[in-house]
Amino acid sequence: MDQYHHGNLRAALLKAAFHVIGKMGVEGFTLREVARRAGVSHNAPYRHFQSREDLVAALATESLRQLTDAVRLAVEQEPKAAERLRASARAYLHWALKNPSRFQLTFHAAFDRQAHPEYVEAYMESLTLLSNLIAIHHPAADSELASELIWSSVHGIAELGLARRLRDGAKDELEQLAEAAVDTLLAGLRSRRR
Repeated sequence: MDQYHHGNLRAALLKAAFHVIGKMGVEGFTLREVARRAGVSHNAPYRHFQSREDLVAALATESLRQLTDAVRLAVEQEPKAAERLRASARAYLHWALKNPSRFQLTFHAAFDRQAHPEYVEAYMESLTLLSNLIAIHHPAADSELASELIWSSVHGIAELGLARRLRDGAKDELEQLAEAAVDTLLAGLRSRRR
């Protein structure tokens, strides 16, 4: 039954787990169901994950890295330096709207973050990307404060958009809100430093 080589089993389990979560939600999935979906024995997940929490943490970490990669790519593809921060906000929003299960998992799944340093590392990488972007292109702003404010604002827009509680989830309108949030927060931070 276990047709995977040891190196491929982890990837197969993660893929199966993402599928199961997409169908059943984070709260509804079990390691047994993930194993069944991957076509392996019910004990196979324990070769890579000591518990359900470890698997959830690995899924959240992979999702956060994918989100960060999507933001980084959008920034790199934006030729105008002044527009890169807005491009990062749009990319964050697009990724969330396209991957709602992964987005929810990344930030809402119950696991001890401090017990999973790979998640903390991925989180800090994402925050550093945003802080560096602000420091380079908007040096008058407090980059740490600005990055936390912008992240939380765009994240909130994505959450409310997914719930259809904001602009009925219309992507174009949510994009405009995300860009306006970036512009407004930066303007406010610049005025505070005067």
